[in-house]
Amino acid sequence: MATRITPVRIGESDDPEINQLLKDGKEGWWVDEAMFGVIARRPGLLKAIVPAFVEFFGKGIVEPYLLEMMRIKTGEINRCTY
Repeated sequence: MATRITPVRIGESDDPEINQLLKDGKEGWWVDEAMFGVIARRPGLLKAIVPAFVEFFGKGIVEPYLLEMMRIKTGEINRCTY
């Protein structure tokens, strides 16, 4: 049985930039802090990957319905509740 990783929550990081990225993930275009919270377990990775996500998904290059389908399929593959 796989172990669930507890996401870092907004305000839990000692790094203000990480807390801001988590807040932006919750309140901005991504509208989901959980995935960013898990990635925030490796702060350098979160700082590096968010700009890529913004480029791919945040600028409307990927249509909203397709982004949602990607999120649902990823959750299904990883046996996550969504």
